[in-house]
Amino acid sequence: MKPKILVVDDEKDICRALEFLLRSEGHASSVAYGGEEALEKLKKEHFDVVITDLKMDRVDGVAVLEKAKELSSDTAVVIMTAFASVESAVETMKKGASDYIVKPFLNEEIKITIRRILEQRRLVQENIALRQQLSQHMGCMEFVANSEAMLSVMTTLEKVIPTKSNILLLGESGTGKGLIAEMVHCNSPRRDKPFISINCSAIPEGLLESELFGYKRGAFTGAVVDKTGLIVMANQGTLFLDEIGDMALNLQAKLLKVLESSEVTPLGDTRSRSVDVRLVTATNQDLEERIKNKMFREDLYYRLNVIEVRIPPLRERKEDVPMLINYFVKRYSAENNKPLKRVDGSAMGVLMRYSWPGNVRELRNVIERAVVLSPGDVIKASDLPDKLRKEEAPAEGQHASPLKLSVSEYEKSLVMNVYHAQRKNKDETAKILGVDLATLYRKLKKYGIED
Repeated sequence: MKPKILVVDDEKDICRALEFLLRSEGHASSVAYGGEEALEKLKKEHFDVVITDLKMDRVDGVAVLEKAKELSSDTAVVIMTAFASVESAVETMKKGASDYIVKPFLNEEIKITIRRILEQRRLVQENIALRQQLSQHMGCMEFVANSEAMLSVMTTLEKVIPTKSNILLLGESGTGKGLIAEMVHCNSPRRDKPFISINCSAIPEGLLESELFGYKRGAFTGAVVDKTGLIVMANQGTLFLDEIGDMALNLQAKLLKVLESSEVTPLGDTRSRSVDVRLVTATNQDLEERIKNKMFREDLYYRLNVIEVRIPPLRERKEDVPMLINYFVKRYSAENNKPLKRVDGSAMGVLMRYSWPGNVRELRNVIERAVVLSPGDVIKASDLPDKLRKEEAPAEGQHASPLKLSVSEYEKSLVMNVYHAQRKNKDETAKILGVDLATLYRKLKKYGIED
């Protein structure tokens, strides 16, 4: 199917020239002679790309951009502007524009820009298709991601899930380690057996020991009945120990014994019970550093770390943010009996630029709050927490222009995403970005992307 492109300008000659040029490139192009006509066309049809003049009477290019993004967040918008308004055009990139072109422009410049945008869309769609294929294999658990990093994680898990190997999940808090542990169990041969989860940092040491290993009546004051431990309860299933790095050394020794013997002895009992448990553990700590500091047993570490899976923080996979936003908007709109809401370009810009120290968990909470509190059917930047918008402002005494910082951030993200999507193939990356190799090398060096 040919890409559909809408050209918007109140100068009819420009519209006609661009329409002819785009059709000669094999695209299905349409024209709108001004912003008002563009808004009507956008309501009736979906376009892959919109090329719009910035300065137009009555309805300008910013309004066209916002409406296009409101109706379809995946529509790419290119702004046309005179040289005197370049800063205004760059500012529109904060609102979701993909690029801008300065008038008068060369036909080749238009062709390269459109080719680059359509190639980026193709890459995103291929990643989404791959994620959907993996999700079909994964079955009952939904994991929302389309970044290269997370697709690599999913591919590794797909190989490991059918086995009995222990898995160690590493990553910051809020990256989704618990969800991955559930997914491992849910898609494994053990799916019909128990999945038992416990947070080792949330329970006092003495209580954690009795919870894990169980006890016999009379083992200690208050033990008036036998208690089955979680390890036994997880027999033939999966035991997920979150924040394993916080487990006390004496409990680490007991856990190691269970892993070595496949037997567990309850507190106060002399008899052991055989267990067959698949162990998935997770931590946000550096276990090797804790081993050096005598805070974690090296022998247990190697028992746990049969398959190590690192979950990248959200700030390192920003391309997952739009998909996660859409997922959470749909989820919390339904859960709170709200009409399905949309995220406008300004809010999407704030969400994309925020660093997300709390990772997916923080993003989920922000979207739930916005769905519940936003007054209309569109989530705007004003509906987001102040701290997200404040992060965009320069710190006191900082003289760099917020506009320049934003554009630099955008450029770095774009170069990095395309470079890694092309598996660090510089020729292909330069071709997609529409720059020569020398320029690409400078960008890679400038942003510290090159190895």
